[in-house]
Amino acid sequence: MGEGKAERARRGSVRHRRRGAGKRLRHRLTHHERHGGIEITEVRRQRIDWQQDATRQLATGRTDEAIRAYADHGHVDAAETREQARGDMLDRWERERQANPDDTRIMLTHTNDEVRELNEAARDRMRAAGELGDDVRVKAERGTRAFASGDRIMFLQNERGLGVKNGTLGTVEQVSAQSMIVHTDDGRDVAFDLKDYNKIDHGFAATIHKAQGMTVDRAHVLATPGMDAHGSYVALSRHRDGMELHYGRDDFAGQDKLINSRNRR
Repeated sequence: MGEGKAERARRGSVRHRRRGAGKRLRHRLTHHERHGGIEITEVRRQRIDWQQDATRQLATGRTDEAIRAYADHGHVDAAETREQARGDMLDRWERERQANPDDTRIMLTHTNDEVRELNEAARDRMRAAGELGDDVRVKAERGTRAFASGDRIMFLQNERGLGVKNGTLGTVEQVSAQSMIVHTDDGRDVAFDLKDYNKIDHGFAATIHKAQGMTVDRAHVLATPGMDAHGSYVALSRHRDGMELHYGRDDFAGQDKLINSRNRR
């Protein structure tokens, strides 16, 4: 039996829509690459062309090329020891914070202990600059924490009712022992009672693992022997505008050693 005109028109319309969708999909997949479980269709986070190229290199296992690109542009910094590298990273974070106070930023490293040290050191800098309010002790999931207005904060668990995800960053606007108001980096004010939601911690620094899915204007990364190729991809691709990679020669004798160890999976 022949098709009616209405049915032929309907099918033609569907084919047209499918062709249009296919064209859009092919456009989006122009830079589609897959390697080692990491899939990348477009590099939307980085704003600078060579950094977009570096992210594609990271995503496809060419970690050495990506790190060399950052080194060639002056964004890989060596110190004699990891402790000194951590101090240099904190100093760089502080200078950039003062120069560009409206930018969002994060310091990333491998271990929870180093994250805790960096968060405390950053709070000390903020306190000395008069940029934190009075401390309030709150019972957070990871233990008692002191928060103040002006503090950077990280949400540690998805909560649809608040519109936050694991890794959402913001700045504390108001805090008491019972509740908190946070201005998130995406421009929303989120108010919550701590008895209902206490999955929070300071957000000046984070582990590389916790940074998956995070986006900031600037990232500062402390490389340690525990950071493999996947960790390198995460750490070196969280930024929009800039990334500084720091390491100590007691962990890596030189830049070649740093690069070769990052290729480990």
